Amino acid sequence: MNLGEKIKERRKQAGLSQEQLAERLNVSRQAITKWETNKGIPDIANIIAISDEFGLSLDELIKDDVAVKKKIITDSSAKKWHILMIVYLVAIVAYIVYFVICHKILMIGFLVATLFMLFFELRIFIREKIYRQHKE
Repeated sequence: MNLGEKIKERRKQAGLSQEQLAERLNVSRQAITKWETNKGIPDIANIIAISDEFGLSLDELIKDDVAVKKKIITDSSAKKWHILMIVYLVAIVAYIVYFVICHKILMIGFLVATLFMLFFELRIFIREKIYRQHKE
């Protein structure tokens, strides 16, 4: 039985509508529908909330569903990638500042492009962090 089927089964056993479960988990009813129909997979924070709500272990929810395991691994890798990119872009900005101070060479185009990418990565990283805090 996959995760969507488990959620649907437990929700019905608890006598909850999709709307009621959505309110308890602080998600939309559409999210519940996607999960139950296997058109979407909850993130790890929601999987933990589902585990708590229905008294299921994370092993029961995750281990039997290959798609869920892949999503958790991918989400974890994506976060690491954003952190790595931010560090890399900050290093490039430091390199540009070094050239300005020591060699009096300003690479304005390179600086603008690097700052654009840095702010873009920071925006994604901060938005994800705020989203996760809001979910908790």
